Amino acid sequence: MFSPQQQSSDRQVFRSAGSVVLWWVWLVFAVASLAAVAIGGRSHSSAVVAVLLVAITGMIYGCALRPRIVADVNGISVLNPLREHAVPWAAVTKVDLLNAVRVHCAPAPGASRGKIIYSWAVQSSARPRLSSSSRARRTTQQAARPPAGYGSLPPSAQDVLDRSTAEFVAKQLDERAARERERASSGRTADDPPGLAPGTAPVPGAPQVTWVWTQIAAMVIPVLALVIVVLA
Repeated sequence: MFSPQQQSSDRQVFRSAGSVVLWWVWLVFAVASLAAVAIGGRSHSSAVVAVLLVAITGMIYGCALRPRIVADVNGISVLNPLREHAVPWAAVTKVDLLNAVRVHCAPAPGASRGKIIYSWAVQSSARPRLSSSSRARRTTQQAARPPAGYGSLPPSAQDVLDRSTAEFVAKQLDERAARERERASSGRTADDPPGLAPGTAPVPGAPQVTWVWTQIAAMVIPVLALVIVVLA
């Protein structure tokens, strides 16, 4: 299950609720285990256990708590374990779902195709995709049937029940991207360049990719320390 969090009318955060629960459960376990190791004394095995707990904690933080998708007035930010992708709304051509939520970017100048960014935070298994295909077939079949009688759900309500959470995230982001592109092309805003004529869409900015070195260090350094302690 994924939890969309909306801090304001313009900022939305999508992340896995199960991953957040996993992080906090592990954190409580790790703190309790480290306390037990500290009370138990200072031995080589205690040092190995302590460093192992710290290494696993860094891994779980990077892979479970940190990943998310953030949509705000500037665009879509995809936070993965080791990298961050910031895509301006003007550069977002489509958001869809295939194993994970994907953000399609407009091609850079001179490029034949745009980049596709996969989200670590919002993923989907094969079962929802099969359900989506079955739902599409049911929709086609229902279009030829008479209107639903008493006790039957209308197609729109049945579609809401059948749709997976990951599909909702992709659909919501795709619809917002379409609105933002339409808003940008309808007229100038305060953020438009001075030479941009009203009714002219701004040139899409290139997606920005940033390596999160602090997170990389938090995952790599404890592993190196574990190797050193084990071999010592």
